[in-house]
Amino acid sequence: MVTYNILIEYDRDGQKMLTFPRRINSFNNKILVNKEEEGMVVMLDYGGKFHWTYKGCERRVASLIGQKTGKVLHHTMRSGDCRVCSIANRKGEVPRKHKCSKNWTGSAKAMEPDMVVQMIRDLKEQNVPISELAGDDDSTGYNRAIKEMPDLHMEKTSDRNHVTKNIVNKLYSMKPKHKELSVMVINAITRNFAYMVDQNKGNQTGIENGLRASIDHIFGEHAHCVQSWCGYLKDKTTYKHSSLPHGKDLKSLDLKSDLEKLFLDKLVPNSKKLANLASSQANESLNMTIATKAPKYKHYSASSSLSYRVSSAVLQKNEGYSYVSEVHESSGLSPGTETLKRSLKLNRKRDRKSTVSKTREGKKQRLLLKKKRSSKNSGMEVREGKTYESEIGLEHPDQEEIPEVMEIDKFDKEAITVAPLLVFDLETTGLSRSSDIIQLAACSKDSTFDTYILPSQPISKEATNITKITVRGNNMLYNSKPVNFKYPHQALTDFITFLSEFSCKPILVGHNIKRFDCHILYNALRFYNMYSEFCSHIIGFVDSLDVFKHVVPGLSSYSQTNLVDTLLDETYAAHNALEDTRLLFRLITCTSQGNVISDNITDFIFSSNYPHNCHMHQDNLTTFSEAINCKALSKATALKAARSNLRLCHLKLSIIERNGLDGLRAHCCPNLRIKEKCV
Repeated sequence: MVTYNILIEYDRDGQKMLTFPRRINSFNNKILVNKEEEGMVVMLDYGGKFHWTYKGCERRVASLIGQKTGKVLHHTMRSGDCRVCSIANRKGEVPRKHKCSKNWTGSAKAMEPDMVVQMIRDLKEQNVPISELAGDDDSTGYNRAIKEMPDLHMEKTSDRNHVTKNIVNKLYSMKPKHKELSVMVINAITRNFAYMVDQNKGNQTGIENGLRASIDHIFGEHAHCVQSWCGYLKDKTTYKHSSLPHGKDLKSLDLKSDLEKLFLDKLVPNSKKLANLASSQANESLNMTIATKAPKYKHYSASSSLSYRVSSAVLQKNEGYSYVSEVHESSGLSPGTETLKRSLKLNRKRDRKSTVSKTREGKKQRLLLKKKRSSKNSGMEVREGKTYESEIGLEHPDQEEIPEVMEIDKFDKEAITVAPLLVFDLETTGLSRSSDIIQLAACSKDSTFDTYILPSQPISKEATNITKITVRGNNMLYNSKPVNFKYPHQALTDFITFLSEFSCKPILVGHNIKRFDCHILYNALRFYNMYSEFCSHIIGFVDSLDVFKHVVPGLSSYSQTNLVDTLLDETYAAHNALEDTRLLFRLITCTSQGNVISDNITDFIFSSNYPHNCHMHQDNLTTFSEAINCKALSKATALKAARSNLRLCHLKLSIIERNGLDGLRAHCCPNLRIKEKCV
């Protein structure tokens, strides 16, 4: 195979000029031809997309790369501009003698076929045979080469990436016409086409049958399917499509008709080409290398600088990063010790990356990352709405943003291990979560906090019977004896001050707090805009009820009174907050079970934001009432959506205005099922 590389340019008179000095050029121009080969397959690509150094520049780069070795056989450039000539023309002077970068006077589109003809002719003059030219079908370069050199024995094959891209573009152009042609279906069709082409390399008949089967298969017709890949033929009773919505066959006859026009009427006649597709991915890799050496934000196009940069990219592709030292040596310079070390390191990195990318695991990882990026972008675009579009500033765009799913709080294991335990308890005006706090107490190993709070609502009879706390006029009484009390704002402020005095943030422990006390405390603190300040002084909560159910299973009752009687063999005056906290602290630290909280804290700790999230979930759930009542949405699904921080208006926004059901799946989850009457 060949690693031949012609580095030539043309001056204003059309005379060939060497890109490098003679010694460097002789290093780069080397032919390693296998004399036993009758011809070789080369891959062709044009680098206009990457190599324009500013928008509208009249310059193109084309390259030929051997299929087996992946080496650049030849590259050439066309430029319609020269900075020296342009400056001289503006001044009305004759250009000084220089190395002119302008070698083209025709249109930019005509550059590509001209470069193809030149490269093939140059290789022919060097007796380098070409049996097959692989590239896209967007240029007449191959036809012109055959016309100008009729003795060439060379075939043209299409580039797989361009063929697939053209099919995807046509499918997306059909999408507005067919409701069933979602993004998920387009991806499934494209994937099936890629698998079919891979399985039928060199098999023209297999391509023709595969094109028919790939369409019939997704519509539930399996007469042309093959058992090696068709799951329906293997198990007709339980088979479901793995990449179609809900695993079901497509139904639209209009969609099937249009797909048949695309795949059968247009692609079947070209089955011979499809059976012998090649890839110009190596050329695209070279284009990216050139883009790093001649970035778009720098204007190298009107000078000979670009030719050196492109040539260095070709050397890097063929020889690796060691080309710098070899060029230095061929010029009579020191190769450089550090340069050699650096090039060796980069070559090893490139080889390692190339090896991994060719493995099955590497390819799967690449597809997985691509899927994650696509899914993330789709979800974000649906959530954010239209943010950038032509003339969007002249319209009145939908600016409502769908909220993100609330993240699960993570705890620092080291912090929760050393955090002190603070047991707290509340007494309230009633048994509902909207009740007021009438007593707040907390107890740790070395300190206690206790205060009575004057409520803004009356204390229920049930609460009075339980707590023995009453309010008469401006007095609070416990067991009919007056007690000192504080107003809610002052009491909560004092409690936060008490929390701030701990050297390490404490963990608040309570009995049945996950269902009751946390929410009462949250409502009180939120009313005075103090909940954020409160959360900044604690790590989280632990509900001792859940812990004791785990540590001491099988009890008839897990009330605090029964736990004290069973584990401590004591009785006490329940429903006094201070006494409750003291007994609960003894329960969790001084029983035969050991320190039940510390031993199980990582499994039962929950975030200080938990009551806020519950409140938000409940608000979200109430918006789905109408949809649940008309059975458009199950309560379980509505609850999942509510816990994902979604309201019914967000689902409507996703479906009606932002990409239909695909938008809903992109933002929520791919398996979410919802009936149309919900919207």
